[in-house]
Amino acid sequence: MRRLLVPLVVLALALTATAAHAGAWTLRRGETQTFVASTFTYGDHGFDEDGELVTVPEYRKFGLSAALEYGLRPWVTAIVRGELLEESIEQEVSETLIAPVSQNFASVAGGARVRLFRGPTWVVSTEVTAFSGGFTTAGAGKPSDGPALEVRVLGGYGTTVFGRNAYLDGQVAYRTRFDEGEADEVRVDLTAGVEVLPNWALLGQTFSTFELGGEGEESQYHKVSASVVRTVTDRLRVEVGGVATVAGRNALQEFGGRIGFWWTLPPGSTREDEATGPDFDYAAMQSVLK
Repeated sequence: MRRLLVPLVVLALALTATAAHAGAWTLRRGETQTFVASTFTYGDHGFDEDGELVTVPEYRKFGLSAALEYGLRPWVTAIVRGELLEESIEQEVSETLIAPVSQNFASVAGGARVRLFRGPTWVVSTEVTAFSGGFTTAGAGKPSDGPALEVRVLGGYGTTVFGRNAYLDGQVAYRTRFDEGEADEVRVDLTAGVEVLPNWALLGQTFSTFELGGEGEESQYHKVSASVVRTVTDRLRVEVGGVATVAGRNALQEFGGRIGFWWTLPPGSTREDEATGPDFDYAAMQSVLK
């Protein structure tokens, strides 16, 4: 009998800068997971081309993201994501006045995750996602965030640590942008999760992004995140955590936090051959934050 335990599939809201990603496991046929997260980050320093911290105009970002995943088959999960974003940057509005100037953006994404291989406690998958890029209500595009296509390889492994269920997840992605002059990106995301108490789990994550090509200076940034996940009911889970940019080049240093909620609707019925994983449900031990 499958034992339902903390699915840790929440938002690492991408890197907080992009949409979050679920773990390597696919959902059962007919199973649905929805996630809503609110994220706030702040920064007044950045990393220059040598990776040294420098002062930059004050920056604030508030994001509201949502994701829906649905198990089409035991080995295929459909994905739809959306995000609303408000960014505020201090700018000189006159010779004697500096004030925050806000902009609002929205973006959507869709794709699928396909399981390639699996074992009793491990899985390897691939994920292909198309991104609209950021846009305003007037239809104007967000700078350096145009339409893109991403191919991602994911691997997950479940184990026990001192008798506690735990898991590791690693992902590597290549994101191609279609607007002229915008840089492609290589992303490397790592996650470790462990059940510390009944209905309580801890997550530690790193998110690294490396720009390739483009007309401007190439940038890279590395973020770390830590969060606590509480299982409220068999279907409802809550995540509270923080994120920080710890290193980078030509990038902003951000600090912030988030709160996320996700809801799981099990399938109406599941055949034995449709089970997608071992007794411990590692699939859910993944934050959507990034």
